[in-house]
Amino acid sequence: MIEQVGIIGVGHLASYLVEGLRRASHDIQIVLSPRNAARATSLAARFGATIATDNQAVADAADLIILATRPGDATTAVEDVTFRPGQTVVSVAAALPLETLKPVVSPATAVRALPISCAAINESPTLLYPDNPEARALFALLGRVHVLPGESHFIPASVIAAFYGWVYALLDETVNWAIQAGVPPLTARSLVLETVRGAADMALAHPDEELAGLLDALATPGGITEHGLRVLQQGRGLSAWTEALEAVFDFTAKRAKNAKSS
Repeated sequence: MIEQVGIIGVGHLASYLVEGLRRASHDIQIVLSPRNAARATSLAARFGATIATDNQAVADAADLIILATRPGDATTAVEDVTFRPGQTVVSVAAALPLETLKPVVSPATAVRALPISCAAINESPTLLYPDNPEARALFALLGRVHVLPGESHFIPASVIAAFYGWVYALLDETVNWAIQAGVPPLTARSLVLETVRGAADMALAHPDEELAGLLDALATPGGITEHGLRVLQQGRGLSAWTEALEAVFDFTAKRAKNAKSS
């Protein structure tokens, strides 16, 4: 049973993690670093967390520490912190390779993870490498954990976290169109969100069926799905998503390379 979790770097992602952990359990002691005083104070008041005096105090208080700073600040935040054997330090920065993290947290065990903001409602798919029982148990409280077979898989898999954000742009565009077309605003919002949730649930309920097969079943000749899909394909709407994925992959890979050389 995880009893204490320390979090160094109290930004947006840390806020989601704190909320999800408290939703999952009232027994976990959550210890926050003090640098972002306003956010740490707010989280402590809302979710019963404790604010440490400094980053060393966070490390002293917990056996599992989440390093949730900005990627460029991660190693600096803990370079003067002394860790102990048996501790696990989990970086949630997508572009911070293990070979950069390990020397600054030794003799603790270094682990990489990548949850997303829906950790706040315990629905986050979380990447994890390497497999670590303590980290896996912690992030399982926040959603499904996907243990990767090698670190080389981490960057391409982490690109999906960017896709997660883009989905909101697509949803917003669709909701706004529906409202302009005359659908009542609350109905438009619910209809779009429930439709997307239904599509995801349908695909998850049929894990052995290709997504393209599910689409083919809907895109009947002469139907509305086929008609709109043809417009998307002609306008390179789908290809643009692939190009965006490639751009984020290249961007993240470059940041990882720079982190290794720094």
